[in-house]
Amino acid sequence: MDIKNRLKELALKNGMDMLGVASVDRFDGSPEGCHPTEILPGCKSVIVVGVRLLDGIIQANFRSFEDGRSDLKGLYGTYGYALLPNYELTYACYTVAQTLERELGEVATPLSTGPMTNGRQISLRHAAVAAGLGEFGWMSIVLTPEFGPRNRFGVILTTAELAPDPMYGGEPLCNNCGICVKACPIGAIGARGTEDKHSCKLGDKEYTYATVNMARCFVVEHALRKEYGGKEDLVENDASMQEVGAALAKLPISDSGLQHADSWHCGRCLSYCPAGKWKEHFRDRKLSNH
Repeated sequence: MDIKNRLKELALKNGMDMLGVASVDRFDGSPEGCHPTEILPGCKSVIVVGVRLLDGIIQANFRSFEDGRSDLKGLYGTYGYALLPNYELTYACYTVAQTLERELGEVATPLSTGPMTNGRQISLRHAAVAAGLGEFGWMSIVLTPEFGPRNRFGVILTTAELAPDPMYGGEPLCNNCGICVKACPIGAIGARGTEDKHSCKLGDKEYTYATVNMARCFVVEHALRKEYGGKEDLVENDASMQEVGAALAKLPISDSGLQHADSWHCGRCLSYCPAGKWKEHFRDRKLSNH
């Protein structure tokens, strides 16, 4: 078994659902400080592992959004956002990195995963697309053929020169339905046909997706207003990022046991995106009314 197939086997045994490899030249357009070789000198390959989110946890979001069961929202925080997927990703990345160093004598640097880690070395989303695991949906989240946007990703940089996987070239995974725009309760995702968009190039492919107003997104996902599950109105809906940051700094330590300040109160765009056989997974099983 060659090393790449061995790494895929290890990733699957460690709870992952996918593994892809990108050559480092696909990151030539990276922002300053975020190119793989600026983190690991001599990096030749970027390995990306991915894990799907449980259907049963996504449906907990539907109970919250559709049935008013806000007491279930923490299930998404634990099993879909802040904790378990990122622990799995961390262990899988560590196992892959250890194998590369032990068996090949190469250098391997696993990067941080999830919202409970410090810093962001490179964009996990862009790495996943560069490694051929999927493509960007309009809401800027990576869609995979099997699971739509309901995935989380981890990255390992290595000096090992591994055969890169082809970038995704199948049928478009985003059908321009606009559901993500409509599902957002605060209008953080720009509609198609506007100038509110972002473009990037990975390898020889160019992608365009919405520019997400992160200040508005934070207001909802951190529940900084009562209408989104907060205890009080700390900011206005159109608050600036500086105002949002000031509000977050004043929040007491969360008593939920997940993060200092909860950031898992939304997930509507991810939950309702029809990519990845959403109908078969959720509507046909009567897990969602939409």
